Amino acid sequence: MSTDFPRWLNSLTRLLNLLAALLLLGLMLLTVADVIGRNWLGGSILGSVDISTLLLVGIAFLGLATAEITGKHVSVTLVDDNVGPRTRTVFSIVRLIALAVLGVLMVYGLAESAYSAYERQETTNAILLLPTWQTKVVLCVSFLLFFVAALIREAGELRGWLREEPA
Repeated sequence: MSTDFPRWLNSLTRLLNLLAALLLLGLMLLTVADVIGRNWLGGSILGSVDISTLLLVGIAFLGLATAEITGKHVSVTLVDDNVGPRTRTVFSIVRLIALAVLGVLMVYGLAESAYSAYERQETTNAILLLPTWQTKVVLCVSFLLFFVAALIREAGELRGWLREEPA
């Protein structure tokens, strides 16, 4: 079943994808510069491992909502395909509730972690001592948008199951 996602969500996920692409480009340039520095100039770029680690977090998680919107996440429909409309509807309601509860818990926990990292001025453990709260904010926003997209998709599927169910 196709789900129409709000325009603001599609626009925001496109922006996050662009940001992830720019971070990937930055990571590629940093890696190439680091390899050139090690092989030809006799030394690595100071803190390149720290920077790479933080960039990878953004690259990996900024696309979560897009994967949900485009249906590219792994899904198994074995159960839904082999049960009747009433059972599918019940499963859909359970999934909707589980997504909402899990989403609230995860986003709350990630927000608390980001705030705590900011308050304590948490940094990486290596040479540069880069602040980590920004990457934790990226995780929080990414998971928030993912759960919003997943809830919208599941609500759309539930509406579809309710239409199929005999009155």
